[in-house]
Amino acid sequence: MSSLRADNIAPYIGLAQRANAVLYGEDIILERIKFAKVVLIDLDASDKYKERLLKKIKGCPVYITANLKTALHKDGVNSVAVTNDNLANAIIEILR
Repeated sequence: MSSLRADNIAPYIGLAQRANAVLYGEDIILERIKFAKVVLIDLDASDKYKERLLKKIKGCPVYITANLKTALHKDGVNSVAVTNDNLANAIIEILR
């Protein structure tokens, strides 16, 4: 788990959105976790929310990023999962 700014990964998140390869929000992510290649949680999300999500996600890289809502251009979204292998790998490489 790492805490970085989402500015560097914004282009990849945008590509994933256009490719319909993004799952938005805790419920959808947990429902379709087997498709998730990387999960991003907003740094501004509550500690309880982050802990709950981190406990439930196994076998998938999770990163806590600042300004995730800005990169997504969506308010009210505290977490996303990218389902495309190539885009997820690019995001992981940047966040490492």
